[in-house]
Amino acid sequence: MKKLLLYFLLFISANSSAQNISVTDSIIKFGITEKGKQNGEKSEIKIDKNGGSIQSSDGKVELIFPVGAVTKKMKVSIQPVINFAPNSTGNAYLMEPAGIVFEQSVQIIFHYRQDDTEGSAAGLMGIAMQDNKGFWSPLKNVLLDTVSKTIKAEIQHFSSYVNYMWSKLKPVSAKVKVNGSLRLNIVTLAPLDEFEENELLEPLTKPGKEVEVAQVWKVNNIAKGNSTIGFISASQNNSAIYQAPSLVPEQNPVAVTVEHSFYSAFLKNKNITKLVSNILIYGDAWEVNMISEMKGGSIESWGGLVTYSDVGSFTVSLEKNKCAIIGIKNHMETLTSNCSKIILNPNTCTGLFHVAGAKSIKVTPANPHALPYPLVEIFFIPHPIELTQFKFTCPPPPGVIGSSTVTFDLSQRVMQMFYKTPAIPQYLKFEARDGVQVLAEAGSPGSELYYKIWIEKIK
Repeated sequence: MKKLLLYFLLFISANSSAQNISVTDSIIKFGITEKGKQNGEKSEIKIDKNGGSIQSSDGKVELIFPVGAVTKKMKVSIQPVINFAPNSTGNAYLMEPAGIVFEQSVQIIFHYRQDDTEGSAAGLMGIAMQDNKGFWSPLKNVLLDTVSKTIKAEIQHFSSYVNYMWSKLKPVSAKVKVNGSLRLNIVTLAPLDEFEENELLEPLTKPGKEVEVAQVWKVNNIAKGNSTIGFISASQNNSAIYQAPSLVPEQNPVAVTVEHSFYSAFLKNKNITKLVSNILIYGDAWEVNMISEMKGGSIESWGGLVTYSDVGSFTVSLEKNKCAIIGIKNHMETLTSNCSKIILNPNTCTGLFHVAGAKSIKVTPANPHALPYPLVEIFFIPHPIELTQFKFTCPPPPGVIGSSTVTFDLSQRVMQMFYKTPAIPQYLKFEARDGVQVLAEAGSPGSELYYKIWIEKIK
């Protein structure tokens, strides 16, 4: 596996605290924040009067320039930056050059995944712009397509943009120990008192007039819950308190929902939307974390220095010798180099790590003479690897004369390399005891190849 992973890298190079029940404000200011620093790779392209398009390096944002949007040839770019906008996740995106005003409106498209709407609903999604003073304002005339999972708007100039949720249930997910409790809050956006007028921007209405008090809270679609799945009770300031059951429920995590009556003068409608928070209940439980990092290439090669990273996690619940895998988090892998990249399969890629569930789980009871702790063996459901597919645009290495920037697509060849290869892990074994156990490890952090899977009991 080490050689296989390293070969892939070099191939590319060459070519909430669960017990916290404090009350928080249910309405936050949709206003001024600091500007985010670079947090990803910039994508660049040259656009002229004939129009064109550009996509961010992570594949999540796209700009489409119609004919006549600009009058002369120019370089435009999308730079992912750290996001400080409220009720939003992921990066914000800085569009440059700053100060340019388009002759024709440019379309901005955000591509979202299902997990981007966690704690909210796609119908409450919007796009906001940050001006040079740090003030965020929502764009109007936003078009949502839940089939293609896109949200679109038109812009007249460049700035930083982000997609966000008008209202959100927080936390969107959490871990709560049996008999523990957790406060959940509905957080809704509200404006500052001052704003800058813009042809495509419009302020939100006054604070306190966007949302009515939420009334209907449920656990697994049962009003107020019950002793098996936990109770939920409405509290002050658009919040509720969830009380976990004394035993881990069969269906885990449990879904806490609220039917949220949301009125927005900006959206010019009233919605009753179901907001969901997934709460993982645990007793005797262990968290498994996985990380893989690879480094290759050189400053003298195409692509420069290249770093690949993939992470994932899940929880193993062991209640009265009944074992289950819960709280699976399969994250998207990342690749850094001096090339600009477009992700071709942002909604289907799995990475090297991908947990689809357990095919079978074997628990061997402790034996005082030979086995001091129960031994847990997990056989995972096989799931084929689908690595992130990139389209690269790379500058020539230093000293290379007579060569210009090159664009190439290795996606099909990468898919062939791992065709029908099952994702990691396929099998794990650990002792049901306190402390950290390293289940697999190779290399060291920062080395050419670093690979580690470890498990620790959740306190």
